[in-house]
Amino acid sequence: MPLFRQVYTNFWTDPKIQEEFSVEDKLFYMYLLTNPHTTQIGIYTITKKQIAFEIGWTLESTSAVMDRFINHHQLIKYNSETREIAIKNWAKYNLNRAGTPMENCVRKELRDIKDKSLLSLIYEHIENKKFKQIFEEYFNELRNGVRNEARDEGNNNNNNNNNNNNNNNKDVTVVVDNIKRYFDLESKDIEKIIDVFIHTGRGNDYLEEKLRLVKNTDGVKSITGYLIKALEEDYKPIQSKFNKNKFHNFNETFGQYTDEELKNMATRGQLEESKFG
Repeated sequence: MPLFRQVYTNFWTDPKIQEEFSVEDKLFYMYLLTNPHTTQIGIYTITKKQIAFEIGWTLESTSAVMDRFINHHQLIKYNSETREIAIKNWAKYNLNRAGTPMENCVRKELRDIKDKSLLSLIYEHIENKKFKQIFEEYFNELRNGVRNEARDEGNNNNNNNNNNNNNNNKDVTVVVDNIKRYFDLESKDIEKIIDVFIHTGRGNDYLEEKLRLVKNTDGVKSITGYLIKALEEDYKPIQSKFNKNKFHNFNETFGQYTDEELKNMATRGQLEESKFG
């Protein structure tokens, strides 16, 4: 656990903080930067209940401010399953002085992160070349691990021998299993897909969304090629024009008339009904 965290004095003169932050926002941001759960890389595990208790807020207030930081200020990301939080500008102020102890600490903490997609938020704002290199080495390590996992999955169909090269990465196994759950692809195709997926920096939910999209798309000639494009360009499902509810045509037809015109049409209908009734 760190003994102290440095906060730059220009925290209070930053235009965004001065003009857009409420009093609660300022307290919350200062807490995120200095609380005892922080790590050297700016991603750490914390629950909303912990935050509420340590600041002295209600759980409802904590959730509201956190939502504002995620969706409005866009300064943090939070995984509600792993309870991990990532702070956007952490590296700018805390990863600027390299050295063996710091570098070893960063390497260790990288391996402790459960949601690997959070790392991209930190990486994008690293200015120190050495720390940037450490992140890139770890990303390459993940890619190689995924490739080895995919290759081993293909080679071990007829035996149960799991002697891969110290590869016990749970996240890798989940990715491979997700792909195989939807499509029966060769190992080389799985490797290509995983390489692109890791490059997106997204989580498993993103991969699952694109797998479902490809599965539900008719006339796909190359599953691998289409899935790669879907991952790279964030394809979204397109609702078929034939897949409309039974009220769609009604709304579309009568939406073109004013209330007065509809009233007159209804009156004429009643008169005609009484005429033939």
